[in-house]
Amino acid sequence: MLPFNVTESGVLIIRLRADLDIADRAAAAWAIDGYLAAHPSAPVMLELSDVPLSAAAVSTVVRTQRMCRSAGAPLAVLAATAETRRALEAQAGAEDLAVQPTRALATAALSAVPTPVATAA
Repeated sequence: MLPFNVTESGVLIIRLRADLDIADRAAAAWAIDGYLAAHPSAPVMLELSDVPLSAAAVSTVVRTQRMCRSAGAPLAVLAATAETRRALEAQAGAEDLAVQPTRALATAALSAVPTPVATAA
């Protein structure tokens, strides 16, 4: 289970281990999907730990981006290390991903993004 909380302003914060391995990737995506279902259209902040980003974690972030887009939930990613931000920004399909170095900037990015319209899966 991934740790999460909902802030007073309604932001769903999900903490994802950056060193996630392939065996745990599906469970992480399943948990995130459940959180999105329980908090429909809530802005989502995906907070990565400060360790080198694994390929499975990158895959999970990109998958979370697709799930949020489909659910109509804005997403910001909090990645404190420049290496992690560069790895995420280099991924195909992650061009519009808001990757921020601090929680304050991630929160600001969420409030600046208009709520997208949910699409059929």
